[in-house]
Amino acid sequence: MSLRSKIYGYSSVLFAVLLIAVNLSVYIVFERITMSNEIKRVEAEAGSIVTGVRDSAESIPPDDLLRAYAPVEGMLRIVNEDGTSSDPVTTATEPQLNEMLSKLPYKYESQKKSEYTRVGEMEYVWVSVPVIWPDGEVVNVQVIESVADTENGLSVLRTVLVVVTIIALIPAIISSRILANRMTRPIQQMTRTMSDIQSSGQFKRLPLAAQSKDELSTMGQTFNRMMDLLESNFERQERFVSDASHELKTPLTIIESYASLLQRRGKERPEVFDEAVEAILSESVRMREMTEQLLLLAKQPEQWNIQLERLDITRLAQESTRAFREAYHREVDCDDPGSIWVISDESKLKQMLFILLDNARKYSEDAIEVRLESNGQECRICIVDSGIGMREEELTKVFDRFYRVDPARTRSGGASGSGLGLSLAKDIAGAIGARVELKSAEGVGTEASIILPVSVQTNLFS
Repeated sequence: MSLRSKIYGYSSVLFAVLLIAVNLSVYIVFERITMSNEIKRVEAEAGSIVTGVRDSAESIPPDDLLRAYAPVEGMLRIVNEDGTSSDPVTTATEPQLNEMLSKLPYKYESQKKSEYTRVGEMEYVWVSVPVIWPDGEVVNVQVIESVADTENGLSVLRTVLVVVTIIALIPAIISSRILANRMTRPIQQMTRTMSDIQSSGQFKRLPLAAQSKDELSTMGQTFNRMMDLLESNFERQERFVSDASHELKTPLTIIESYASLLQRRGKERPEVFDEAVEAILSESVRMREMTEQLLLLAKQPEQWNIQLERLDITRLAQESTRAFREAYHREVDCDDPGSIWVISDESKLKQMLFILLDNARKYSEDAIEVRLESNGQECRICIVDSGIGMREEELTKVFDRFYRVDPARTRSGGASGSGLGLSLAKDIAGAIGARVELKSAEGVGTEASIILPVSVQTNLFS
């Protein structure tokens, strides 16, 4: 059974049960109130009969007295304490009912009592009232009176409620069908979209009503966000495979060529052996660095496990420059303006700093300078070199993947940049809420700055 049929069937049955329950409750309450009022009415009437019969018992013969006070469509009798009874007086319009009323069993009741009783197809109220007769004996005045009018009224009420229930069920069933169609429409739409995605292999989104805030709309929005993430991951994987297959081809070719040269001439010519080993080692290191950077770029920012904390960037810059100086034996000077506190990810910030220091090392021969500045709103870590610099039009391209400013000069200078460093630094900066800026002049040098806000919303990447 489809979900739409289930919603339609269950809601229709629920509406029907509710309507029947409500109307049945109304009928039961009304019936009990009505019957209770009937008993009170007959009891009050019996009390009037008792008063009249007792006052006139000495002056009027008992048979005439009972006929005078007998109720309409009922019976009146006097039951003695010894269980004997006077002849009952009946007033039913049907002789058969009169006979049935006369033959009703009776007994003496010491207390006032009232109840419903059925005679043939008719409902009656029976009331027994003890009374002291003028001669001092205690007798029962027992009254039976028909409640046929009340039964007829209740019968009309039952008919009306049944008709009302049937009439009310018609719009309820129609509403259930409309509700089922409305509720399952987004699900059917999502199913069709998933089938389209499966058959076409394309990433598609659900059309959503902008003003809707219900659970189905939230489910549709979640589905669209999931499609965005899947498409982004798919594009990153495609780009990773494309970049890796294209960029790793060159170092692999170089390694293969030098390995072949070693095989042919390495044993006879030591200078060829040294050159080939150095080239293979250099290209191997470049391949490892490039692979690591490509893997990082292939990750979504949400997968970078950002850990925001309060950092002293003066301490971080001095420790990083010291490690860099010892690793590459290059002169690197770092400012000490005192503690400057920011909220950031220490490992990611160090990674950015090493990328910019490594670029300064590759494109300059002189000392590298690291400056720290703060204006209260932002703080800057500036890496300044006096290297080859860049032209103005190149500054907009250096953040593109695999873009190199001057490959010829890079090779001649012995550097081995992959063209991925600044692209990776830009992605990291975006992930930790920072940004990277470059100033450069050809032949003068380059200043690369990491700009950090003094405070960052801690829930930005939670």
